[in-house]
Amino acid sequence: MDNLFCEGLKENNIEKLLSVPKSDLHNHSTKGCRRLWLSEQLQVDIPEPPQHLNGLDGMQDWFQSSIKPFCNGYENMVLRWEGAFAEAKRNNITRLVMNFGTAEVDQVGTVEDFKNLIEGFHKEYCPETIFEAELTYPSFCDVEVAGEEIDKYLSSGYFKAIDICGGENVKPFEAFLPLYKKAEKYGLVKKMHVGETGSADDVRRAVEVLGLAEVHHGINAVASKETMRFLADNQIQLNVCPSSNVMLGFAKDYGTHPIKILVENGVKVTINTDDLLIFDSSIENEYLKLYQSGNLTAEQLDKIRKVGLGEK
Repeated sequence: MDNLFCEGLKENNIEKLLSVPKSDLHNHSTKGCRRLWLSEQLQVDIPEPPQHLNGLDGMQDWFQSSIKPFCNGYENMVLRWEGAFAEAKRNNITRLVMNFGTAEVDQVGTVEDFKNLIEGFHKEYCPETIFEAELTYPSFCDVEVAGEEIDKYLSSGYFKAIDICGGENVKPFEAFLPLYKKAEKYGLVKKMHVGETGSADDVRRAVEVLGLAEVHHGINAVASKETMRFLADNQIQLNVCPSSNVMLGFAKDYGTHPIKILVENGVKVTINTDDLLIFDSSIENEYLKLYQSGNLTAEQLDKIRKVGLGEK
């Protein structure tokens, strides 16, 4: 498989890249399907994204104006979830982590109803894939209220990780401790979106304050040798999303994307899609873009692929 993946990159052979097992560990579930798949299901022409989306606000504006009108409502949210599992099958994603908000779970019904729905898609499309549901909270949430209700979601045992997303430095990291203490009680993997717009110091502090095992994004850690050494020494994994970073303007281009510096400093990284429906770059394409830009070698990218699969 190692040779096949490296050959696929060097030969620009999509079929070879698709055939090799891969992971996607940073995937926002309601935006986790391919644009073309959704277009085919709905029989509509969903527009391609522009090359630049002007930050998080620009991304949300474009999603709401150019994609959401085609796929609004509960049934279409469920369809987009289905599409994420269809993509896992198409792309041989053998380890998949998707995050879900509590409001999305509640729309389905009980946590058991939600589990049955999601597991139906999992079993239909990619039953051999290791699937891990991640419970996510927006950074602007009412932590006190969320903390009182979180047991309802975690006691099911279905969620394997916790995450905070939706903008950095909205509240101090300490404000989220009630949620992370509950997550620890239930044995969840603790993660957070940090270091995409925030600083290297933010990345380190988030890890130290909340006891994170993984960071979603974290690319601005490159600004500090000390922070990178801290991440490497403590085996903190950064789940990096190259197209997201480039298209939102948080990285200049693929050739100079910070993932290269992170790898060279021994930081553990994975490569992921973030919002596939918006950025329109599936997982094999993320690897290909980094390779073709000269950022990383085929061999380095293959090592990253194995990290995502949990291999040593």
